[in-house]
Amino acid sequence: MVTLLSATNVHAYSDHPDLFVSAENSLFENHFSGAMVIGVIVRDSQINPIDQQQGEPNVTLNGKQLRMVQGSSGNWYAFFANVDKAKQADQISLTGMQGQNLDFGVFCDRSTDPSVLGVSFSQTDGVAIPDSNGLTGATQGTASFNSCTGNLTPPITNQMSVIRNPPGINTNPKVQPGQIGINSNAWPFIQLFTFSNNVTIEYDKAGGSETVNLTYDDMTDISLKLDRSGYPQSSDVFATINDMQLNEDPTSVDTWTFNVNSPTATFYKAFPESGSAPGGAALVNLSPNLSNLGFRDNGHVEMNLGSVAELRTNQLQTVSSITNGATTYNKLVTFIETSSNSGIFQSSFNSKSTIGILSNAPRFQSASISYNSGSISIISRTATASLSVSTPSGQFNPGQKEIITLVDSNQNFNAKIVEHLDDYRSSAIIPTLKIGNPVTLSSASDVKFYPSSAGFAGGISALSSIPDMNSARLIIDTTSPSLNGPFKKITLNLGITKQTLKDLFIDVSQPNSGGTNWINYDLRSFQQQLGVNSFSDTSMTLYFGALGSNPVQILPQGSISSGNGLVQISDANVAVINAISVSSPVFLEINFDTSGNPANGGTISSETDTQPIVFDLFSFGNKNDQKINNAIYRAELEETSNNSGTFTGTMEYVVINQLNQYDPNFIKTLRTFSHDIKFLVNDQLTDDKGIHFSISGVSTSGGNTIVTSKSDIQTHTGIVTLDSQSYRLGQPVVITLNDPDLGTDPNSIQTYTTVTVLALLQMTQ
Repeated sequence: MVTLLSATNVHAYSDHPDLFVSAENSLFENHFSGAMVIGVIVRDSQINPIDQQQGEPNVTLNGKQLRMVQGSSGNWYAFFANVDKAKQADQISLTGMQGQNLDFGVFCDRSTDPSVLGVSFSQTDGVAIPDSNGLTGATQGTASFNSCTGNLTPPITNQMSVIRNPPGINTNPKVQPGQIGINSNAWPFIQLFTFSNNVTIEYDKAGGSETVNLTYDDMTDISLKLDRSGYPQSSDVFATINDMQLNEDPTSVDTWTFNVNSPTATFYKAFPESGSAPGGAALVNLSPNLSNLGFRDNGHVEMNLGSVAELRTNQLQTVSSITNGATTYNKLVTFIETSSNSGIFQSSFNSKSTIGILSNAPRFQSASISYNSGSISIISRTATASLSVSTPSGQFNPGQKEIITLVDSNQNFNAKIVEHLDDYRSSAIIPTLKIGNPVTLSSASDVKFYPSSAGFAGGISALSSIPDMNSARLIIDTTSPSLNGPFKKITLNLGITKQTLKDLFIDVSQPNSGGTNWINYDLRSFQQQLGVNSFSDTSMTLYFGALGSNPVQILPQGSISSGNGLVQISDANVAVINAISVSSPVFLEINFDTSGNPANGGTISSETDTQPIVFDLFSFGNKNDQKINNAIYRAELEETSNNSGTFTGTMEYVVINQLNQYDPNFIKTLRTFSHDIKFLVNDQLTDDKGIHFSISGVSTSGGNTIVTSKSDIQTHTGIVTLDSQSYRLGQPVVITLNDPDLGTDPNSIQTYTTVTVLALLQMTQ
């Protein structure tokens, strides 16, 4: 960690380029308050060498000597605090664990002999050191200071929690420890002074002094703000507190945790960025003692969650409750400093806030958050989405990309990150293009997880739903504790009969029919969240009538290796399916462990999210001399920037011709889940048959709506021309074919090879 007191993280001021004071901050008018520890640095190249004896820089606090210690970097360091507030903070911390909360360590009086700590602190009111091992006379809390005596040895426990990342002192053997002969076991030490109002830090150096003026008083310029004025359901709420008084430790990022409802509580570093969280008996609720620590209306957060907001965990605040004795605090919000010594605190860590909006929050209702006697409303709000498709060149031709633009603030869940509308993300609503009548999971139900890959015993039912019929993703609820444990396969009722498959599939054994049939699947949610790390042993089997009855394995093991894709169904399997009774209901088995390998499959473990999956069936070609094109494409758009609420992607199409209409390799080039989808056209799609790109949404009035953007797809009849009306024997013939449908890639020159069966040329005599 780079601390405030490192050489690379200090800010030079033109009028005092060598003197740095952690409380100097224009945002807070150089104020500091309460028990704040202030760091002082002298970075002067004249006294920087660490392998030569250097004189201690002459630094004073209101005219009294402030002892400086040289660090291993060559810079000189000191820490100081208000003596009364430091004692109060330490007294409050005595009820908790040593080295936690606002523990200042132990105290020695200014009369302590210099031989004990290595130097004299006679111009201070006293000094705080990490531990008293080997000493007598050290005090804690509000007790009167005593002179310390004895031989200070390495700490048994570093009791000082208000300086967590001190710079290392200079231990070069050519000089005394820290250049001034400090007992290294006393470092870091905090020099304690009595002061109020004006505090002047002065560095008296050759050529003139450098000065920093501070004000010790109630903190000024405190504020609370939110990242936006309205929030969609399930979104993160990012709250920011500006309060320099919360910057207790100048060497590390401070964290404060508040219980925002009864019982009100304030905890310092209950969830520190580094180090162990105290928890249990180690915690001290500072709330009853905030006034003793110099806080006024600041230092505590309150919230009214109502039916709108909820409290969450993140990678910093990893649990939703903490217990101290008989009291459990379960309404926690943790704020973390944006950087050491910034005085700016946010409710988020790694772009995840501890405050969020409920998934079912009613629109235009509000929660509230309060700090320093100021309150802000957290309003649940929806907006109507807009979806457009545009062609930069004006004409949408094969191989050209149209730009998809979705403006949808309802999907801007997190203002700190660039959102991705991934198909496997449960909260995403996916823009979708549907052509023809593919089979999807829109009627699926009765999902079960199985602990064994063989048979159908021991299946555990899971709730499922299709909240967005437009994108037809099946959302499987894996949050039930009854599902916890390993699984090898799942089954579900597709909600269709064999007749539906007969209508969809192209049976090439039938007259005037030709083409291909496909599985389009997306199981990435199982890969991302349920630990299905390999799909190489995955198979998919259809059953007709009941599970276990009339099995047809449409995807053998070894056919796929990734969590989503497009896979051809063999003609033989289609023929077998067509021989089954048309009234038979259809069931699907997805077996992740077809070979019985213990390493395969996944595990459900106290999941907090649901799992979207996709299983579609496509067909392309001709059936009874009718052109067939049944498919669905889902665009995984990406937000243009964090907090923009605008999502973009592209789409393009290719046209079937006589050379590729039955070619599986051509179909495999389609992109059915992508930021850049690629779809297939085998006929002109205009007017009422034009393609409709659509997305489900919520209007500003709160009702569900479908937003659509329509595009016409023109197909073309190729025109062949010759470069001459007549030719001599042996004369080259230039044949020109003008057919926009053959251009499938605007970035390359494409070649088509044909075989001429018969050519009739008019030859000159």
